[in-house]
Amino acid sequence: MQTVFLAMSGGLDSSYSAYLLKKQGYKVVGVTFALLPKTAASTRNPKACCSLDSTNRAKRVADSLSIAHYVINLRPQFEEQVIEKFIAEYRRGRTPNPCVLCNQHIKFSAFLQRALALGADAVATGHYAAVDKSETGWLLKKARDRSKDQSYFLYPIEQDQLPTLLFPMSGCIKEAVRLDMTGLAWGSSRVRESQDICFIPDSDYRRFISQYIPVKKGDIFLHDGRHLGYHEGVHLYTIGQRRGLNIPFAEPLYVTEIRTEENVLIVGAKEQLHRRTLIADQVNMLCARPSGRALGRVRYRQKEEPCTFKVSDGLLEVTFDDSISAITPGQSVVLYEGDRVLGGGTVRQAS
Repeated sequence: MQTVFLAMSGGLDSSYSAYLLKKQGYKVVGVTFALLPKTAASTRNPKACCSLDSTNRAKRVADSLSIAHYVINLRPQFEEQVIEKFIAEYRRGRTPNPCVLCNQHIKFSAFLQRALALGADAVATGHYAAVDKSETGWLLKKARDRSKDQSYFLYPIEQDQLPTLLFPMSGCIKEAVRLDMTGLAWGSSRVRESQDICFIPDSDYRRFISQYIPVKKGDIFLHDGRHLGYHEGVHLYTIGQRRGLNIPFAEPLYVTEIRTEENVLIVGAKEQLHRRTLIADQVNMLCARPSGRALGRVRYRQKEEPCTFKVSDGLLEVTFDDSISAITPGQSVVLYEGDRVLGGGTVRQAS
């Protein structure tokens, strides 16, 4: 019998994953992470995946399924690799994706290493994604339920990690899962969706970031160089943002460029957000091709767009057939071929 360590947040998907894995004959060990700094942990945020409420829910589910449940302390790794990098990216004028950081450095690094060292044959999470073995090797793919597919957030998984991963939700349809759970002993009414950024319990990014980056007033210029007003701090804005500019103008204005070193925002009309080419760093490719055609996505819910890509000197260059709106430094570009993830990276710049 294979032993699988399952990351359990107490949410619906990881709870149902535990049920499926046990049903499939695995020896399941549920693991919940202690991630939040103690100051943040004292703030109750029941929807966060690592709150005290979430931990208690995960334990109740594990008990009802008669599987072992443990809590492991990954606070130092989370603070260094997620929170500090999140703040550092804003300091650079970039807009990071903390879920990608958490997957890369916590779930599929710190947790995976710990689980394998403790004797796990595989590690599982409740993500909607799939791992498949082909004639050419292991592939990361989209889940069956395209409306819930989370493969976009998983592109940093390394090729040699894929054989050790299980995604029990890969073939599930979310609404069917909800219905099925109503018949289980612990019931869907007692299991919540895990959401929100756990270390920002009130979802107030501006307040959180301002604790670490001093507010420095600066200029706002129109794309043609006209001075329009002042901002409260460039780290409080992101590419494509409209709200919070407080500038009376004949047409809606959007942030089109953030010049961190100059402490300047450039704004313009919506059409001026469009870009065709981007350069990404922190690249992870899950295919052997250094270049080719693909479908690219620069936001989780964005429609995939045809593009060409080229990897050289650790950088990924992507050129879309048609221009894309609001390509944002700090966010992820992910490349697909059908339902297969080819790889991706963190957007550095767009033109």
